[in-house]
Amino acid sequence: MLPQSEDLEGWHERVRGVAAQLAQLRGAEVTRSELIAALAELSREWLRFSTRLRNADTLDKSKLEAFDTCMSDVLKATRARTRSSAYLKRIQQVQGEFLDAVVVPLIKYEGSPTQVAGRQLQAAFTADLSSEEQAYVEEASRCVGVRCYRAAIIMLWAAAIARMHRAVENVGFAVFNAAWTAAAAKKGSPYSRATKAGSITSLPELQRMRDFDLLVIGLELWGYDMPTFEELERALGTRNGAAHPGMLQPGALDVQQFATKLNSYVFEAVKI
Repeated sequence: MLPQSEDLEGWHERVRGVAAQLAQLRGAEVTRSELIAALAELSREWLRFSTRLRNADTLDKSKLEAFDTCMSDVLKATRARTRSSAYLKRIQQVQGEFLDAVVVPLIKYEGSPTQVAGRQLQAAFTADLSSEEQAYVEEASRCVGVRCYRAAIIMLWAAAIARMHRAVENVGFAVFNAAWTAAAAKKGSPYSRATKAGSITSLPELQRMRDFDLLVIGLELWGYDMPTFEELERALGTRNGAAHPGMLQPGALDVQQFATKLNSYVFEAVKI
């Protein structure tokens, strides 16, 4: 995810503070370990910021590359005896243009409708997410930021299935197989539309299972009711429509509603 403009303003203020300390040394060699450590940390932090900032189309990539060079040089200099004037020269090249080149464009970017929609999408998930699930949600948010709404739906469904797979692993495959057998023994829809009972012994086997079958087994395994199953089946249909050629043209609101349903019917209901 993109760093927040507030984080970058805070970084810039810390750069200003270090620059003031360097100026007081009047060109002398920097020997204070805490100042050298601060310079190294500012350099590393910028390089991490820079990688993430390349997702913002409104930022000048040549400026980012120039700042990368300056801060890389600062980091290298912390590993040798270096005068304050050498540090200051590099830092001032960044400091002088930073607000206009990075912070102001990023604030404008954050206020764009697509970026607001991306943040709202992440906010729809009130349940605790695992790191894997969070990664899918963040990728969906980035898709919304560039108006790739079908791709966002696919990523959100991947997060939901990741939750179900993790929940199965937690209860164990024996319990899952028992639930599968119980579901297969029932008559009528949706049970009659599911694959006949089998046996799963590993995550790779589980990952090859049809999503629809997993939803049907979930009626037994997680105990959600038929209206919830029907909502999940519709969500699966939306996901399939997004993943295949066709007339589906979702918008930002459709993705938001899709996320809200998954939060309620998967992430709040299927605990890990």
